[in-house]
Amino acid sequence: MPRRSSPTHRGLLVLGTLTTVAALFSSHALAQASPAGKPAGDGVRLLDTLTVPAGTARFGMPFGGLSGIDYDPRTHTYAAISDDRSENGKARFYTLRLPLAGGHFAVDEPVVDGLTVLADTTGQPFATKAVDPEAIRWTPGGGSLLWTSEGASNAGQPAFVRETSPSGGYVRELPLPQAYAPVRSASGTLTAGVRGNQALEGLALSPDGRKVVTVTENALVQDGPAASLTTGSPSRLLVSDRRTGRPEAEYVYGVDPVSDAPTAPLPPPVNTMSSDRGVSEILALSRTDYLTVERSFASGVGFAIRLYWTTTRGATDVRGEDALSGTERHMRKKLLFDFTASGTDADNVEGITWGPNLPDGSRSLVLVSDDNFGFNGGTTRFHLLSVPEGLLPTTA
Repeated sequence: MPRRSSPTHRGLLVLGTLTTVAALFSSHALAQASPAGKPAGDGVRLLDTLTVPAGTARFGMPFGGLSGIDYDPRTHTYAAISDDRSENGKARFYTLRLPLAGGHFAVDEPVVDGLTVLADTTGQPFATKAVDPEAIRWTPGGGSLLWTSEGASNAGQPAFVRETSPSGGYVRELPLPQAYAPVRSASGTLTAGVRGNQALEGLALSPDGRKVVTVTENALVQDGPAASLTTGSPSRLLVSDRRTGRPEAEYVYGVDPVSDAPTAPLPPPVNTMSSDRGVSEILALSRTDYLTVERSFASGVGFAIRLYWTTTRGATDVRGEDALSGTERHMRKKLLFDFTASGTDADNVEGITWGPNLPDGSRSLVLVSDDNFGFNGGTTRFHLLSVPEGLLPTTA
């Protein structure tokens, strides 16, 4: 049976009782912010966590690898996509419920109502290693879903954004700019495009459902380095028209440096030291403002998960640029919540969605972690956060 974690109320990062973005992120408001991990007012709070042990199965396949989640307020259900590359089971997403009682989960395990197998362009389930699902969002009205695949750049397999029917059938693909396509030299070195396993982890829809927003986990190869202990990485945030699929704007989001150095190698069969940091998910507040999840990992240490506010306002539009010059104005961002500072082992958080409103008038955020099917001790965790009314903008 899944294990229920105790609610955590530490780690409060206060940004003041504010109703506008300008006030929220003024120098005065930041001066009033508490040090990470010390509660001092009304800010983002962690209310509860559900933990599902690795090895749990539902509908004959492992219930794991959850890399994206989206809430449907019409049915009070969530769609959660697995990043299974059709190796442990078929590429798929789940339909599940996470009932609340007050400010806590009302159940000790997610109520999994269904499993839907994703189809490729031929209508068949994806072949082994032919896809790497990462993020999922319902389209307005629930008539279809959008989802992303990271692809496999090292093998020349491009990332993509696709639309699927509720039954998993292929509907269409939304084009990505040519700059995202993997390019390899004669010697096999990746010289351009998305990096392997650092591509389209994040997917969002604008509140009106008209814009599709993706963000790369780290920089395109030609744009700059991947995040390291000493440097950040210039990721790209792409805004496209949902109806036509046409890219409309593109901005640079600066990923922070890796939080910790590795202290021990990963378990077999990897057996190497490993560390990285990147954007694992994005959620829209308006057409200009977003929440991002930055996930940092170091073998022997674990995960460091942070939640940020960010905006495209004032950032340079780099749409159509094959490579960044390094002079672009990046998207502004501010830290909202730090799981590590709160004393919480968040695990490998890769999904975030708005949930239902809470009794105190605040809005809930639900985050989910990818258990990597038990590798390196990973578990599936659902985190329930509270965002006070007026703390963040929800309209343009």
